[in-house]
Amino acid sequence: MRFVDRREFLKTASSLGIAALGTRALDAFAQDVLNIGVVHQFPIGEVGWETQQALGWKAVEAAFGGKVKVTAVADVQQAQDAERVFRELASRGNKLIFGTTFSQMAPMLKVARALPGTHFDCCASVSTTSNMGAFEARNYEATYLAGVIAGRMTKSNVLGWVGAFPIPQVLWRLNGFMIGAHSVNPKAVCNVIWINTWSDPAKEKDAVAALVSQGADVLAGSPNTPVQGIAAEERGAWSIANCSDFSRFVPKRQLTGDILDWRSAYVDSVRDQLAGKWKAQDRFRGLGEGGFCTMAPYNPAIPAEVIDDVKKREADIIAGKLKVFAGPIKDRDGKQRVAAGASMPDKEIRSTNWVIGGVNGAFPKS
Repeated sequence: MRFVDRREFLKTASSLGIAALGTRALDAFAQDVLNIGVVHQFPIGEVGWETQQALGWKAVEAAFGGKVKVTAVADVQQAQDAERVFRELASRGNKLIFGTTFSQMAPMLKVARALPGTHFDCCASVSTTSNMGAFEARNYEATYLAGVIAGRMTKSNVLGWVGAFPIPQVLWRLNGFMIGAHSVNPKAVCNVIWINTWSDPAKEKDAVAALVSQGADVLAGSPNTPVQGIAAEERGAWSIANCSDFSRFVPKRQLTGDILDWRSAYVDSVRDQLAGKWKAQDRFRGLGEGGFCTMAPYNPAIPAEVIDDVKKREADIIAGKLKVFAGPIKDRDGKQRVAAGASMPDKEIRSTNWVIGGVNGAFPKS
């Protein structure tokens, strides 16, 4: 594996020149090794979104060993830089290139259409083309289970949610959380504070303090750092992790968490590429073997009967017996979103722009 940051990668590309890049590409094709590129939007830390993505390509290295060579480029935050990096990776003989986030979709689509001989996969993309696939997590299944726990553990019947941005991927998690809570505690409400960032420790701490002052005793949300859980623990509130397991930072008051697991997304795509049968797919997976999400360990303070209930529901979700977005469902304005006896289609889930009843808080423009 070769790991570089954006500046180093682009500087090297510029100094090599087009002719040198062409030679490198030919050398790569001549080797009996699949060259794979991965472009991270932000640096890779101990936990969080990019860390979970990195576990995906590390699983590829573990699964295929010397058959693959991974080049991971981190901290590619701007769309124009992402486009340059995608092109450079393709020029260097990387036949399969991964993007780690929705914001890379547009530049990846542009490059994929210009380079039909290279295959691409983009996490959280809502578009595909003949040589570009997508993968996304049904993590509302995990937040539903976390909501069941929150609904049982709350004493105040007030839950709190620290929201990053009011986009579909966040709103369907929030709705799943409240559907789970309401299934065991119809009196539960959830107060939401939007901080309009994926990571800002000061804003996260302020949001947690405000929510606790409003009576929230179980905190969940979408920022992907341990800050929220740490702040909740300091105030005696429970928390639910997002993206990664934060229990080593929140050892006492983390109840569980909805964890993203992209390993099968990377491994399956690479396996198909090696076998010569890769094709663009739009993969939308939840809990279960080969899925894209899982649950963090359960806090021993959770009663055994609650954990048994959650595990039964998880098994039913995996078996297809339990649909999180099964009707009747109304939004907080009273509009019916899912009729009784029906379940919400994936297309509607993935374009969610509403919240269910019991969710309190203004919604800024995303």
